[in-house]
Amino acid sequence: MKRIISLIKRLAFLGYCTFEIESIIKEAIGIDIVSNLNGIQELAVIQHLEMYEQLGLSYLDTYSK
Repeated sequence: MKRIISLIKRLAFLGYCTFEIESIIKEAIGIDIVSNLNGIQELAVIQHLEMYEQLGLSYLDTYSK
C-alpha cells in the first residue's frame, strides 16, 4: 500500500489530476478505491501507476527542453 500512495503522490507532482489518477486505478482493477486490495489487485495498480509515471516522466523530458 505504501508503494501505491507514493506513486499517487508522484503522479500528482507530475501534473495528473485526481480524476485521472482514479481513472488509472479503475482501468487496472475495475474500481477506483485502493483500500483492502488483495495481492493481485495491488500488483495491477502498482504496474499501471508505474506505467503512467514513466509516460509522465517521458513527456516532461521531451517537452521541457
